[in-house]
Amino acid sequence: MLSGNINKVIFINFCQRFHLYVHALALLLLARGLTLVQISLIESIMIFTIFVMEVPTGLLADRVGRKWSIFCSTILLMTAEFIFIFARSFEWYVFIALLTGTGFAFASGAVEALVYDSLPQEGREDAMKRAMGRLNSWGQIAFVIAPLIGGLIIGEARAEDFIPAIALTVVALLIGAVICLTLREPTEDTGEAKAGSLTLLRDGVRLLRHHQRLRWLAMLVVFTTPITSSLVTTLGPPYLTENEVSPFVVGVVLSAGSLLAAFTQRYAYKLEEWLGQARAIALLTLLPGLMYWLLALAAGPAATVFVMILMYGVNDMKAPLFSAYQNAIIESRNRATVLSLINMFLNLFAALAAPVFAKIAETSLAAAFLAMGMMIVAAGLLLRAHRLPKAKP
Repeated sequence: MLSGNINKVIFINFCQRFHLYVHALALLLLARGLTLVQISLIESIMIFTIFVMEVPTGLLADRVGRKWSIFCSTILLMTAEFIFIFARSFEWYVFIALLTGTGFAFASGAVEALVYDSLPQEGREDAMKRAMGRLNSWGQIAFVIAPLIGGLIIGEARAEDFIPAIALTVVALLIGAVICLTLREPTEDTGEAKAGSLTLLRDGVRLLRHHQRLRWLAMLVVFTTPITSSLVTTLGPPYLTENEVSPFVVGVVLSAGSLLAAFTQRYAYKLEEWLGQARAIALLTLLPGLMYWLLALAAGPAATVFVMILMYGVNDMKAPLFSAYQNAIIESRNRATVLSLINMFLNLFAALAAPVFAKIAETSLAAAFLAMGMMIVAAGLLLRAHRLPKAKP
């Protein structure tokens, strides 16, 4: 009965990812007089906002409902895009970052929680790998289509050409908001009254502190994050144009990378079946770091285009698997809260790291990619990603 929820969430996520101009956002902001450090600072403010709002929005999702959290997320993102049409100053972009960060925070734990609780209880972990693979895959497909259409609209990336692309992005989010209203709230009747917010938070912190496997997974998620947003919106497009790739081809590159990512995330569970869990996670954790090194060594349009497509295609391939592992451990009653706690630390780490890499990029983009790769590989090896604690029976 609740299986329709998953298809609707996939469609809503598609609408949220249908950004017709994000592949060229850095080029727009640079054209409007911002520096790479300012652009990265805006990104960090957005990420830090997610960090601050993760736990409050996660608690709201568990207390009020995941459906309404996803609806609020879509409305906030739509509002931010509408304001972006008229924004012309750094201060307005900061305000947009605050709205966007809050919007992402509302969806952060709620989406996974609603998907997991909408699955049949029998075989949920395996079903979650496939469901999140589909969710992430269709999100990537949105990012395949949007830059191609957006590239045709934006053309040579003059500032005035971005307005129609932003307006169509607003329309896509409005459609997603309408679909949110048709979601059904999964409920599991345990015979217990709903716990208070402080109880949910306290129990979530206790679980992260004392459950070895969940804590290990959370540390891997946080410290080996590939910081995809920096790659796509801040550092990737300038690196491609620096290597004589046209703005339209930048959109094509990210579309092709998204198409590859749609495939790799959809079938990540197959790699786990082939290699086994420990080897698959070790590979998928370290691979983005190695790819950043390869990207730093690439030179010329052909090489950078090829490596960027490959890089984006495998950058977050582990996401569906980690989602299944984490959700199998967490109870339904505070699922969104615990997931938000993990994402809170993830976003804090990304918010602190992104400006550092942007500062390095002002001297050399290649050096920034080398540093990002070093961070991922060092963290993966230090955490011994190939020795994950076993699941409890």
